Amino acid sequence: MTPTDDRSDDAFAAQVRRAVQALPDAPAALQRRAVALWPAAGVRQAVGAAVRRIAAVLSFDSWAAGGPALAMRSAESASRHLVYTAEGCDLDLRIAPGRGGFTLSGQVLGADAAGAVELADAATAAPAVRSALDELGEFRLDGIGRGVYRLTLHVGDDQIELPPLDVGAAPR
Repeated sequence: MTPTDDRSDDAFAAQVRRAVQALPDAPAALQRRAVALWPAAGVRQAVGAAVRRIAAVLSFDSWAAGGPALAMRSAESASRHLVYTAEGCDLDLRIAPGRGGFTLSGQVLGADAAGAVELADAATAAPAVRSALDELGEFRLDGIGRGVYRLTLHVGDDQIELPPLDVGAAPR
């Protein structure tokens, strides 16, 4: 039996090891060019910085019961206003019915860094929508269907996760 006729796992592993050892390294000039594609400060920052996961806490819900009776309106609103608090920032969030679904709009208050917002289905965790925050920390997501979602803010090195968000639920 020749070495190529041996179809065992051990023989295959030995052939792979020999092939990997025989591969030459990339030329030094090519390695330097590849490393130069990323600014040194950015690479050091990306390598040295860990993403902090922060849980946001609901601090205001316009549909929650309570408040003075005189301040209550006679008709319930289809729109919902929520305020979440996280380390160093707040999120002012509005959910309103719109054409083709619901509109989620909001503003991140107190964060100095640029960022993005990501809306994912809570059951499957598959991203539904991702949008960058504008220069005022605002965002708008249109055409969101009814369902339970996870809203995550990516601000600087922080990942702020909100509790599950029920879009299209009836007022309480």
